[in-house]
Amino acid sequence: MPNVQQVLGEEIRRLAKKEARAAIEDLKEQIATLKKTVSEQGKLLKELSKLTNKTASIVLPPEEPKNEIPPEDMKAVRVSPDRIIKWRKKIGVSQTQFAKLLGVSHLSVNHWESGKTEPREAQKQRIVELRDMGKRELKALILERLGEKIAKRRARLASKAKANKAEAAEETTEK
Repeated sequence: MPNVQQVLGEEIRRLAKKEARAAIEDLKEQIATLKKTVSEQGKLLKELSKLTNKTASIVLPPEEPKNEIPPEDMKAVRVSPDRIIKWRKKIGVSQTQFAKLLGVSHLSVNHWESGKTEPREAQKQRIVELRDMGKRELKALILERLGEKIAKRRARLASKAKANKAEAAEETTEK
């Protein structure tokens, strides 16, 4: 009569191998489907990149910067701390909001206005673009970049300025 311990051990090993094979077969099937998916996506990616390379040169012409000032005229642009403050107050925005309009940090605007640093050429160009914009364009840009809250504040400041001018005109006519 065979040893019971030996028979049980062999049976346990046989059953363990059977379960392991079943689990491995499921994993092999999943791996095969994943490999197919990766292969298909790789082919699709290659096709899309070829297609975008062809259409990019046809559809999109090179973008020209608008309102660009030639380098020789850039020297004529004088951007002093007082002028930056004057332009910023003219459009009725804070240093932080002015910085957002220009795409720089609020500390940069603070340093420009205090005279610690001077704007780089690209920032000077943006400042000149803002300066040369019409009221409607500037209002649209402010609404777009800074939101309605700023536009309302700007309108309120403009109405106060008009009221102050009217009061000053009345005082001069009374005298």
